[in-house]
Amino acid sequence: MNFSNRRRAGIALGGIALAFAMAAAFLSARAQEPRPHSRAEFMRMKLDYSKKILEGLTLEDYTAIIKGAQALKKLSEAAEWEVPTIPNAGEYVVFTSDFQRLCDDLAKKAKDRNIDGSTLTYLRLTMNCVNCHKYVRAVAK
Repeated sequence: MNFSNRRRAGIALGGIALAFAMAAAFLSARAQEPRPHSRAEFMRMKLDYSKKILEGLTLEDYTAIIKGAQALKKLSEAAEWEVPTIPNAGEYVVFTSDFQRLCDDLAKKAKDRNIDGSTLTYLRLTMNCVNCHKYVRAVAK
């Protein structure tokens, strides 16, 4: 193997090692994120993020609003939703899809520094939550 080929092989191995290191760092960071252990704990986390968004709205802290909206969307994408355990899950999935869309809308309004639009979207997001909880309680009866 000549010098040029050794150099290429060294660069390739270095790239592979870097990729593995980055993957390990990413997985380690994800493992450190708080994970709910029960549905009640999961819903409590959602409520806490919602409170942080409300605080962000009252203080016009757009970063807090964006972070809260992104965190809520991420939670809504988690396995803890356990859709298969809910009867008539099709309607429930509609609530979830709307919730995720509203989280995206809220983050966008906050990025645009639109406090009125952010507030209105937060209200719509809250109404989505209340309506979904009413639906789940009615189906459980």
